[in-house]
Amino acid sequence: MSWPAAFVLVILSAGPAAAKTGTPGPHYFVGTYERIGRTGGAGGAALDDRVRIEVVGQSVAIRACTGPEVLMGFGPAFELENLMTGAQADVAVDCLFHNNGYNRPILTCRMSDGGGFTLWPLAEAPLVCG
Repeated sequence: MSWPAAFVLVILSAGPAAAKTGTPGPHYFVGTYERIGRTGGAGGAALDDRVRIEVVGQSVAIRACTGPEVLMGFGPAFELENLMTGAQADVAVDCLFHNNGYNRPILTCRMSDGGGFTLWPLAEAPLVCG
């Protein structure tokens, strides 16, 4: 097998991108968060609810009681260690994360449709919908 064919085989057989060097990995983000922000589009509305972050392979899913989940992964901008990228349905989402004083993540996210939100960690509690 030639080296280009071997290279393509390696690329095609690779799974989801793992956390970048310097990032804590997807399990660090698991928990319940308060979400404050706004939805995008012409009729943008205020967001003030709670979401849950759960691990999905090497990615995380941000799930609320209503609406589609936000699936986030690490990359593709490997020069930014604190960047996660993903989508909610067909809307691109970028989140920068850092730590609060208790070493829990705070995520600040922007959406390609003009929306944006910040996720503040709460004490471990289930997400109660209804």
